[in-house]
Amino acid sequence: MEMEKEEQKQEILEETEKETTGRKKKEKKSMPIVLQLVFLVVMVVVLRNVMGTVLVKGSSMEPNFNHGDLVFINKLSTSIGSPDYGDVVICKLEEGAGYENIIKRVIGLPGDEINIVENEEDEEVYDLYVNGEYIEEDFLGEPMMTDGNIEYPFEVPENSYFVMGDNRNESLDSRKESVGAIHKDHLMGKVVLRLYPFSDFGLID
Repeated sequence: MEMEKEEQKQEILEETEKETTGRKKKEKKSMPIVLQLVFLVVMVVVLRNVMGTVLVKGSSMEPNFNHGDLVFINKLSTSIGSPDYGDVVICKLEEGAGYENIIKRVIGLPGDEINIVENEEDEEVYDLYVNGEYIEEDFLGEPMMTDGNIEYPFEVPENSYFVMGDNRNESLDSRKESVGAIHKDHLMGKVVLRLYPFSDFGLID
């Protein structure tokens, strides 16, 4: 009888050990799935709030950005940080009941005085001055031949930025009353990388 009891105890112990081992194996197998889900959620949050991609539309930034270019933006550069002179940014421009994304270059910071005046040698060409200093822009494909319809000198309001397209003669930007200076809340991010076309893939200075 005692032998039978000992055997039963041993069987019970073995069964219990098997069940415990089985549960541990199941837990180990489920961990990678949980980690994958957490990683996926984190990536979605990061992509939505830190990074993003934007497709360039139109010709307002030629010759430096063309219609169909796919660019990568850093949203923290404009939400937490502040853009600087020459930064290429994506702005939200009110259009009807919604917004349109436009790509422009930062020309003036909050408090700056922007002045666009006729060139002394050629009345059809306009020169750009920021805080009384002439700004030479070698990256333009052609001279600026329109000054928009705002009054100059123009003082950039607080928390706003004066932006223009590199294709000055075909760009709807801060020189127009309908656009004006862009408030920081309407800056989606700074362009940091060109993803497409692959022939122009690379970081944006």
